[in-house]
Amino acid sequence: MRLQAKLDSASEKDVMTKNWIAFIALTLGFALSNFPADGAPNSRKKSSAGTVVGKSSSTAAETKAGEDREHDVRAVLISLEQAFASKTLAKVIELFSENAIFIDQSGEQTQGREPLRNRFAPLFQQETIPVVGLHPESVRFPAPGVASVVGVVSRKRGTSQLPATRFTMLMVQTNSNWQISEITETVIQSAQFEDRLAELDWMIGEWRVNKTDVDAKMNVEWAAGKKFILAKTTITKPDKTEQIDTQVIGWDPQNNRIISWHFDSNGGYGSGAWSKRPDKNEWSVDVIGVGADGSTTRATNVFQLKGSSEFSWQSVNRSQNDEPVADTEALNVQRLKAQG
Repeated sequence: MRLQAKLDSASEKDVMTKNWIAFIALTLGFALSNFPADGAPNSRKKSSAGTVVGKSSSTAAETKAGEDREHDVRAVLISLEQAFASKTLAKVIELFSENAIFIDQSGEQTQGREPLRNRFAPLFQQETIPVVGLHPESVRFPAPGVASVVGVVSRKRGTSQLPATRFTMLMVQTNSNWQISEITETVIQSAQFEDRLAELDWMIGEWRVNKTDVDAKMNVEWAAGKKFILAKTTITKPDKTEQIDTQVIGWDPQNNRIISWHFDSNGGYGSGAWSKRPDKNEWSVDVIGVGADGSTTRATNVFQLKGSSEFSWQSVNRSQNDEPVADTEALNVQRLKAQG
């Protein structure tokens, strides 16, 4: 989620209002919040002499090339989502290489464009097909012209987008275009999910912040079966319009950690890895996201519990497109109502 307007010409009241809008969404781990809308970081590291510490031209060029490469890979995932949403089988097949391999969660393998077309055709002939989301957690480049993507496939159930399977994908670059060479889907194990997430039970309930002309309400509840935690943030702006953002928190059995996926109403999305300080009643969430403008955002969100009805929150180590962004101030959040 991005800052709603450039702050250069905003009044002090507007700045306070927008900061609070960004805060509420980030409280639930949305790394996309409060980043500049124009893609320019609002704070850069400076040397002791007060000058901006710059990168060498070669390093900057390498960084830019890396960003462009990752952006192109993520664009393939977005195109695949859109092709499924529009029920356009031809567009789906175009995204695969000629001898691409698909291995589903049962272990069944399909290889080649035509066999893949035959495999997906019955799904596309249905009157309605599930809304599929692809949420990359990591993008790596093990060799020139090769990309490795690991993430989660979600499918919409009712109004919620819940994780369904994990995927590992290999892409190859041909004539400057990235194509899918192999996809493997694996089942997300449900055993002991509730026990794994029990430490986050303190989040369950209703939280509210009233500040200036902004009313923000957060509702956090267990999903059916208690395998996931669902969080919804509703922000009522001064003009009475509402902005609704969502987050899903679950357990990653492959890496043995709590993870989350977030989606903002502007079109941004991302994921986070949770960890608890053993010596403190404190949680940190390392988040990475993609803004609606395609920018890459990173941050660490820190939750410090102060009892059952209050916690402090701060977002630190933030960056946009690898450029540093100023930390937020530490803020207190009050419980409105516990979940029954």
